[in-house]
Amino acid sequence: MKNKLILALTPGDPSGIGPEITWKAIQSGYCEKNGIQLLCIGAKVPFQKLNAPIIEFSEDNSYSENLKHQRPFVWLYPAPEVCPEGLLLEGFQTGWSIRKATELVLNRTASALVTGPISKERLQKGGFHYPGHTEFLAHLCQTSAGTPEVTMMLANQVLRVSLVTIHMSLQEVPAALSRKKVRRAILQTIEGLQKYWGIEKPQLAVTALNPHGGEGGRFGNEEIDIIYPELNALSEEAKGQFTLFGPLPADTLFAKHLLQLPENQWDAVVCMYHDQGLIPVKLLDFHNTVNITLGLPIIRTSVDHGVAFDIVGKNIANASSLKSAIKLAAQFAQRERKVRR
Repeated sequence: MKNKLILALTPGDPSGIGPEITWKAIQSGYCEKNGIQLLCIGAKVPFQKLNAPIIEFSEDNSYSENLKHQRPFVWLYPAPEVCPEGLLLEGFQTGWSIRKATELVLNRTASALVTGPISKERLQKGGFHYPGHTEFLAHLCQTSAGTPEVTMMLANQVLRVSLVTIHMSLQEVPAALSRKKVRRAILQTIEGLQKYWGIEKPQLAVTALNPHGGEGGRFGNEEIDIIYPELNALSEEAKGQFTLFGPLPADTLFAKHLLQLPENQWDAVVCMYHDQGLIPVKLLDFHNTVNITLGLPIIRTSVDHGVAFDIVGKNIANASSLKSAIKLAAQFAQRERKVRR
């Protein structure tokens, strides 16, 4: 085990497709071929229903001799099978697993965290009152300086998008925008591109909030008051280390990126709100898009889809996004290892 790269993986909601796609990802053989060991943290029952061989985690991370030849299998840190009265068990197991997995990465038992799909409603009914994974993880990773500011990025082979605001209603977005949040999303995106992808001098496109970039204030002043001034300030500070373009109307920005003209080949696009970025990136490659949380002290990747309760038990769930999340987490962790050496 000493030579293997260990990734902590939470399958997500026990009643969703997370356990199925986790087992499919293990059976694919990618991890075995590439020196990766998944340590799954979650409920045991769903894997038993899938007839997946289970090896329970031991604190010394060791295998017994008779288990070395058992392939494939689920190496599992089992979640509790009971929960406090009044809470939803599956939601409690989901939150408990995320918390435990984060702890294992923070104490370096594992090198990175990969997360499966959760139900935010059921997570909250399980006693974990967070809008989503991203906010929960930021809280779990808080330091003496407080909860870290984080940025959600989704990436595939064609496009990377980062978000200034995430889990809120559309009507809340204009009031939530600020120069500080635009700066945070841009700088964390630049840091992520440099740290994880090795892009020394990133080029970023930044979207406008309003149609046609606000049309000089006719459709809104956020571009004039917030986005453009912050891009100007950051550009002056860049000293040739990155280049910013914008604020650009989102409807034409993504079309230009796909034309593959040199002047429009940005390394990432920073978007103002959730669907502005997620619709184009998922449309381009839904099954292989990966969610990445920038700004955490740990590596975290995730699937880009939900729990899909409607297809549970039918053995038709597509594991591509989870496999892509595993591959990307492994690449990031291996790159981080080299830097430390």
